Amino acid sequence: MESVYLYSLLAGFSRALGLVCYDLTGHNLRVAYLAQVLAEHCGMEHQERKYLLIACMLHEIGTIPLKNGLVNFVFEKEDYCVAGWVFCRTAQLPEEVCNMVLLRKTPWKELSRHEDNGLTANCIYLADALDAAIHANPKLSFCQLAAEMGKKTEDFSSTWRNALAEISESGVVDDTYKSARAMDAYLHGTFGDDSLSSKNLLILCDLFSQIIDSKSPFTATHSHGVAHTAQEILNLTGLATGKDCLTIYIAGLLHDIGKLAVPVDILEKAGPLSDKERDEIKQHAEIGMRLLETIPGFRCVCDWGGMHHERLDGNGYPHGLGAEDLTLPMRVMAVADVFTALTESRPYRDGMELASVLACMRDMAAKNQLDQGLVDLVAKNALQINQVRARAQRDAAAKFLAMRKLCSGTCA
Repeated sequence: MESVYLYSLLAGFSRALGLVCYDLTGHNLRVAYLAQVLAEHCGMEHQERKYLLIACMLHEIGTIPLKNGLVNFVFEKEDYCVAGWVFCRTAQLPEEVCNMVLLRKTPWKELSRHEDNGLTANCIYLADALDAAIHANPKLSFCQLAAEMGKKTEDFSSTWRNALAEISESGVVDDTYKSARAMDAYLHGTFGDDSLSSKNLLILCDLFSQIIDSKSPFTATHSHGVAHTAQEILNLTGLATGKDCLTIYIAGLLHDIGKLAVPVDILEKAGPLSDKERDEIKQHAEIGMRLLETIPGFRCVCDWGGMHHERLDGNGYPHGLGAEDLTLPMRVMAVADVFTALTESRPYRDGMELASVLACMRDMAAKNQLDQGLVDLVAKNALQINQVRARAQRDAAAKFLAMRKLCSGTCA
């Protein structure tokens, strides 16, 4: 698998969050840019700036289920800062990042001066408030709004208020802030060389798969089920390297990232979908590919994950590819997705028993939709593969339950 870089991955995930709530489109980028300019001006060390970047690019993740109209699957009506903290902590992000997400809306007067990461979290608060003020007051200049922020002594530390006052006088930030490309270039220039270890890459991808799956209780453990099932099947072929198994696992975690753009009422509709609704849900595959292809190093993740609805007979989507264009990992992903989906309950049906799942998959192979050899491999190792899938989905379900309890307990 090619190297993946921290900022590129976070930028891709941030764009995906904008699919769920239009108000978030570009917001995380702008907040990250403003916060980083302030941090640079104050001489913050690079490692802490990295934590600040992660927190800024993910700071709204706790609002996703609430703003999307989700019927309280993971969180009831808790503080979305706490919800974001729970997401980050459960995914085992660095404690510094978790603290910043938790405290990002806490006024300075309410923070202890010795609170862990409180000052850095307050930087996010100022950047977030400034971005909101700019969009709410388009007729006011950057300098005018910066001056207004400077008056809010109870909300923001003098460290950040003074830095903002000094920065606003130059006019450079104002010009860069108006261009998403310019902000992206600044952040890429600052963090473009920060590559991710396999461990940290998995942590961030696991976090985002939780966000994807939290959209509906009917798909709450789907991505983990597909990821583990695909990895197990690919490993059983004996034709894959360790890097291939890692890549297909990540592809499984993110294969449904495009579903963030699909309304919950369609995902949870109990009756048959209309033609329009069916077309809308089909778009998730192409949307997901467009998101993943923007992340350097994710070429295989994009291709393998994005093609999970393609079929050997050419009647799949999003591109209608035929057998000659579908590689082994793409075929494995399609088989893993079908296997996992058939075992899961949906609004319109209960999950199938293993024998029924295999019968359905054999029928799809006979119709040249799924790879016959892979379906035979799954049937031969059905108990083993199903145990891997079931264990992965039980673990994912337990994680969601722990998140609910953690969130409720913190807000109590």
